[in-house]
Amino acid sequence: MSVLPCVGIGDIRIWPLLDGRMTVDEPPGFPAADDPEYAVHAEYIHDGKWHIDIGGFLVQSGDRLVLVDAGTGPGDGEVFAPNLDDSRAELVHWAAANGMTDPEQVLTALQSLARTDIRTGSLAANLGQIGFRPEDVTDVLLSHLHFDHIGWVSMDGKPFFPNAVIRCERHDAEHFLAPEHDDTFYRVMWNAMPTSERMAPILDRFEPWDEDALIVPGIECCFGPGHTPGSSFFSITSGSEQALILGDAVHCPQELMDPDFNGTGGDFDPEQSEATRDRIRRDAADQQVLLSAPHFPRLQFGRLHVGERARRWHFRWQS
Repeated sequence: MSVLPCVGIGDIRIWPLLDGRMTVDEPPGFPAADDPEYAVHAEYIHDGKWHIDIGGFLVQSGDRLVLVDAGTGPGDGEVFAPNLDDSRAELVHWAAANGMTDPEQVLTALQSLARTDIRTGSLAANLGQIGFRPEDVTDVLLSHLHFDHIGWVSMDGKPFFPNAVIRCERHDAEHFLAPEHDDTFYRVMWNAMPTSERMAPILDRFEPWDEDALIVPGIECCFGPGHTPGSSFFSITSGSEQALILGDAVHCPQELMDPDFNGTGGDFDPEQSEATRDRIRRDAADQQVLLSAPHFPRLQFGRLHVGERARRWHFRWQS
């Protein structure tokens, strides 16, 4: 378990809640290890691997206790590594959907996937470590419906947060909960429960919103499609202070600093996804807005500093 520092935004409090970690091959585009710009990435790039944290954020605004994204879900904390066979139809379909037709290209991609792993399961314990119970959560806001953001909405066929309304943007609900949606790839790769199965126990309390929406005082849901059809990020404002929780619009600070870098790929609409990231860069250009995301290292908040020639990233706190 790892309890992370609380962040204050005016009268609003935010606790990052780690759930696990995913390890993938390091994509091209990170600064070299001897580059001064590498320092900000040093804690999550090791030996050619990108260590991607997974989690959510607990936000206390007045009498509302809001979980922003719900991690990967119950697990034993042990590492799961995929056992991949390049003849599997799910993987062939994934390769074709990502524009791969050359057999050598497909083989290289699958070899890279075979070097990935994931561990999960600590979000609920970390919630308890900061003094809250699942019953205390009033709202769950999902940036999108990928498996690593919805994992704790249900457990053993029952809602995990028994008093919470569960919400996401309507375009994502329509896409991921459609009968024809197939997320077998994520089960093969990450041992993930199908989206429809994970969401089924909470559908009686599921209330999608449409595009931009202010659902909780001080927390605005901002429509930022691209990664998925209904991807969203969240603006948290109290008094003169503001933070943005970015969902998967941004996976790591390098994507904020370098518009040509897209670390994970896998965007539903890459062009639209980059337009969303550019909007975030503009919103954060005054260097006062705090930013974090469910895959930032230890879910740290930081600021984007815009100089004459380059953007630079500074974490607000280190531990």
